Amino acid sequence: MAKNELRFEEMAYPFWLGSHCAGAIADHLAGMVASSLHVITDHTVNALHVKSFVRQLHTDCPIRVWSIPEGEENKTLTTLETLANQLLSVGVDRNSVIVAMGGGVVGNLAGLLAALLFRGIRLVHIPTTLLAMSDSVVSHKQAVNMPQGKNLLGCYYMPEAVFADTAFLMTLPARHIRSGLCEIIKNVLIIEAQEASPLAQALNPDAQYHEDALIRIVRSGVRAKQKIMIHDRREKRQALAFEYGHTVGHAIELACAGRLTHGESVALGMIVAAEIASALGVLSPKAYDWHYRLLRLNGVDLRAPAGTTAEAVMQMLLSDNKRGYLRTAANEVPMILLQDMGVPLLNNEGIPLTPVSVDLIEALLRKHLLHPC
Repeated sequence: MAKNELRFEEMAYPFWLGSHCAGAIADHLAGMVASSLHVITDHTVNALHVKSFVRQLHTDCPIRVWSIPEGEENKTLTTLETLANQLLSVGVDRNSVIVAMGGGVVGNLAGLLAALLFRGIRLVHIPTTLLAMSDSVVSHKQAVNMPQGKNLLGCYYMPEAVFADTAFLMTLPARHIRSGLCEIIKNVLIIEAQEASPLAQALNPDAQYHEDALIRIVRSGVRAKQKIMIHDRREKRQALAFEYGHTVGHAIELACAGRLTHGESVALGMIVAAEIASALGVLSPKAYDWHYRLLRLNGVDLRAPAGTTAEAVMQMLLSDNKRGYLRTAANEVPMILLQDMGVPLLNNEGIPLTPVSVDLIEALLRKHLLHPC
């Protein structure tokens, strides 16, 4: 495994990346002085990876595995409370370590749980999806969803370490590889314009990639996040750009109730953002074309699932968690828009947020993403 130190303002933690290194990861965990280890995972990852991984953990402290149903619909306060009660019932304490082994849902639940137990116990991420490895575990945002919208209850909390093994990715369906790559495409659009052509050459619509290519993809995602978050670890200023595509994307994800992955939803959100910026006359034609080119090369569907209604999407949109960063009218939503490749549109405060009329959003949503009734 290769070790990189990720820096976030005055804070840092190690990010280990390798392939077929589960044994080495187990050795690192076994070396942590802990009263107990609590592995949070989902049912699929538990069956595929966790059971064999735990057998490699040679430690005297108790190891417990807590498995939840997979899916964004389970990233809730109810699931969080259930996990907290389970851990407290077996004596979790301040010297325990929570190990998040799974994708973004597991990472968020485990991260928020670690932050809340005793006002903070140690957290280790072992991401098993491309999206988690290259994107979500590098963020310190931990949150759960509410009926009104995504990620409305949460906090910021850093892990002790991240251990990424690309061998876990070889068991992922192609759809989930594409989902992770949507966030990589987002990074290219917002801050790494020079990577557009190399990424276009590397993308395969069938989502078949060698492990060395996956390692390069993970590194590129971590590099992009680190580039901005080193100066903005809470993602409230320049790093808000990483929310590109997420305003409409989160709303579509919730409105579709599990029919789309997070990355697929963000892809649709980026298309709407590009159409909005183009309609407002602020996006260059070149950048507009790159949106469609990269996402099509990635093989994602650029239409929302049949039956998705504008009314459902717009209802979720009005609860977006970026509301309040800047003053907007009741009929406006703050969105990240682009002027060009790697050039977010900044407001007067230097923040990449622009008020956008909900009527314009709905009109372009209906025109470009929704199937006709």
